[in-house]
Amino acid sequence: MVLLTPLAANADTADSPRTAAPAAKTTPAEPTQDPGDDSPQEFQTLPEPAPAPERSNCGEQHLKELREAGQKRAVCVEWGAPQETAKKQTARPKSGAKSAGSAFWCANENMGKTYVTRTSICSRRSMTILLVDTITGKTWGKARGYTEQEIDTKNNSVEFDEHFKFHLTDSDLTSSVMTVKAEAICSLDDSCKQRGPWADKPQPITVGQSVEGHWSRSWNGNKGRKTFMLQYDIIVNIASSFGDLSWGGHLEPGGGTYKVRCDNSVTKNAGCIVPSFTPTLVVPKKHKEARAFIAVAQGSMSTHPGLEGVGKPLHREASEKIATANRNVICDKTYKAASSTPKPTCDEFPFARSKESGRRFGVKSGNECQWYWVHEQTVNGKKGRMLMWDGMLEAKLPPAKAKCARASMPSNQNTGVGGELGKKTSEWRLLNNDAYWVDAGLKKK
Repeated sequence: MVLLTPLAANADTADSPRTAAPAAKTTPAEPTQDPGDDSPQEFQTLPEPAPAPERSNCGEQHLKELREAGQKRAVCVEWGAPQETAKKQTARPKSGAKSAGSAFWCANENMGKTYVTRTSICSRRSMTILLVDTITGKTWGKARGYTEQEIDTKNNSVEFDEHFKFHLTDSDLTSSVMTVKAEAICSLDDSCKQRGPWADKPQPITVGQSVEGHWSRSWNGNKGRKTFMLQYDIIVNIASSFGDLSWGGHLEPGGGTYKVRCDNSVTKNAGCIVPSFTPTLVVPKKHKEARAFIAVAQGSMSTHPGLEGVGKPLHREASEKIATANRNVICDKTYKAASSTPKPTCDEFPFARSKESGRRFGVKSGNECQWYWVHEQTVNGKKGRMLMWDGMLEAKLPPAKAKCARASMPSNQNTGVGGELGKKTSEWRLLNNDAYWVDAGLKKK
């Protein structure tokens, strides 16, 4: 639900390039806006996909193969939640502080999920290790532990690193020596250089201990873009038997959770980001009138473009030619600046630099869009501005069915928001069709 009420206005001095609105006896309240600090969500949570069934090494077919090969015991590694680590833990402070003694920023988050920012992937997954009789199927022993991994990228560098840890929580295999080894594949071709390895040989481990280390990676390319779907395999040895569990890459439904994208298409320097994170463009409060324009348009349009929680995100339009065509339709000859707008320019939402521009949805002229204007007046020697639209003084919102909105907007407000979008496009390395939200302070419920 979107909470939205019209902005306040002075009926005596409001003017419109269209029909002037009649005076109202009461003054409507301002739009209900979020009183927060305008900070976007710090991280997003991805569901952890289950591994593909055919990768399980605990199935009857695998036990049969081992049995026919003369092996009496099998080590089976499965995803599973040790009771003591599956409990919900205290949420990480918004400041980003890590829990004591942990190198992973998601150490205070729940197991079984992946947490992402635009430049980081952090995951925690619990694991069960079984020693199984291949003839009877009886379980001779069980061990439980968990993996933690954090991938960090830089938006101005082709290098990205990963810290990986396996911790053994408990085991009743006290008479058997256990070793673990983790392997990773960065790319199936030579486009990714991976240094390490994390462990070049199996590492012995006992209850309460951890084995951890680093991978350093880099994109070898210098043109276009490349997406790396990182793939992992953990190998567990118990006595003379071993088993493994693979995840990531193309093995998981949905095409891989541990995904990093590198490119040199956005800025002069190449860089890498996490494409599964959808960033949020926070319209600065200093651009008050443009911010209000976007907020009212988002709240009143039935599609709520770019408004997280009720609408769909906007998507970058990288083509200057298409963006210009979008702008020429919305800001066509039917646009007439309001006389009360200082240094007026034609502003539009959704942005011309988005796939959601009204032109892309069949709008032939900006006259079909919602219409707004910024009104400036002087009261007691002080200048003041407010956003207005036809019907506002009767507490009516602009047409909900409209596919676009345009406004007579002061130049510095228009270019200010455009500049912020351009800056974030570079920072987030937004490529053509990349998604992003727009936060203009509208309260969502």
